[in-house]
Amino acid sequence: MEERTNQNDAQKRLDAYLEAIKMLMDTESDPRLEDRKTRMLERLNARIDAEEFRHHRAGRILRIVALAASFVLVVALGWWGAESLNRQPQLQSWENTALDVSQIALPDGTSVCLKSGASLTFEESDGCRIAALRGDAYFDVARDTLHPFIVRTDALDVKVLGTAFSVSAPSGSGTADVILERGSVRLMSKGGMPLLRLTPNQRAAYNASTGDISVEQVYAAPMIRQQYSIVNFENASVEEIIRAIEDNYGIKVSASGYDSSKQYHMSFLRSDPPGDVLAVLELLTGGHFSSNNVQ
Repeated sequence: MEERTNQNDAQKRLDAYLEAIKMLMDTESDPRLEDRKTRMLERLNARIDAEEFRHHRAGRILRIVALAASFVLVVALGWWGAESLNRQPQLQSWENTALDVSQIALPDGTSVCLKSGASLTFEESDGCRIAALRGDAYFDVARDTLHPFIVRTDALDVKVLGTAFSVSAPSGSGTADVILERGSVRLMSKGGMPLLRLTPNQRAAYNASTGDISVEQVYAAPMIRQQYSIVNFENASVEEIIRAIEDNYGIKVSASGYDSSKQYHMSFLRSDPPGDVLAVLELLTGGHFSSNNVQ
């Protein structure tokens, strides 16, 4: 009888948290948070699915309640943080002084890979997301139709809504090289004059001093992956991801507690510590992954 009462109480608490999640997802419409909330919900669902196979009902529900409570808190804080950012825009800066490519996440959810020696500043101003770049970087921009994303270099500006592309703009060179992987980008002069619009698998080279611009067809995805040492998966099974991790790091991964029927989107840098990559895979799938070669 006591066990049944605990189950009922836990179930009521879970239902309340899930209702709170639904209200947050329905009422908060800031486009910059949509991708982040979706990823969080997928992780929560993955953890719930995993719990079903590992625990008895009463204990499992209590653990799911804790996960749901954490999710509500994170979404609420994310909403509060975005509102604070709207009220008080701040300039943030990064510089990669390491020899390897460094990956950073911008406040809007955009992922950026900076090559060695590259620097980036980011701010939101006048309804735009503005990233000033010196050096080489790859951008996977979080889509936001209300707030265009602009990459500013010494030679030109690149304006997008949500897309993936690389920009090479050495400081003081007055040149820029842009490779578009997916989506669409518009290249603009520093004076605001439209130069051209790129389509996927095009590469543009621009010289600001002469005004010359050339465009060629390329196979963008493998070119960018090689340049930035990115391992990327689209609709991949956990088994496929594990094999790539084992091949990249020369380790053997033990895995359990994941759903082999599901497919995932995931990427990591070849220079990332294997322990960090396995931790991300756990968060994404709700499974457990370890290796004797990883601390």
